[in-house]
Amino acid sequence: MVTSKGGPRPYWVHLVWTFYAFMNISMFWWWEFRLGMVDWSLSIYLVVITYATLLFFISLLLQPGNMVGINSYKEYYYSRRQWIFGLLIAISLWDFVDSYMKGIDHFLGLGAEYLIIQSALITACALAIITQDERYHKLFAAVWIVVWSGFQYRTFFVIS
Repeated sequence: MVTSKGGPRPYWVHLVWTFYAFMNISMFWWWEFRLGMVDWSLSIYLVVITYATLLFFISLLLQPGNMVGINSYKEYYYSRRQWIFGLLIAISLWDFVDSYMKGIDHFLGLGAEYLIIQSALITACALAIITQDERYHKLFAAVWIVVWSGFQYRTFFVIS
């Protein structure tokens, strides 16, 4: 997007999901930094590498290297929404695995808010796969980034 002068026009909804992916990757590695304090096993390694791979795939999908034939990111976003939100569902489901892998105390410590937010994201993503209604996608993007940012701040702001 940044390197393609005169390329496709940006679309703010797409930019919100791009920002969300970047922040999700940042928060993932912020947490994984703590894994230096645990005994590694093959299962922990596989969980972490799978999560990182899913985040890599969403990054590739949101910011492809080749936009030939695409006039705007709005057009691109709606033509790829099934893949985008399907991957976001997969990432959310994998987050349950990743959180549980960090220990039952960590998982339970995330509280009901975590389960509600993750469940809401999965449901909203499923609706985003089905609908192409621009109003829905705008509302979803705007509400989600606020909800997710607040949760991240309350949950992971400080490594103790």
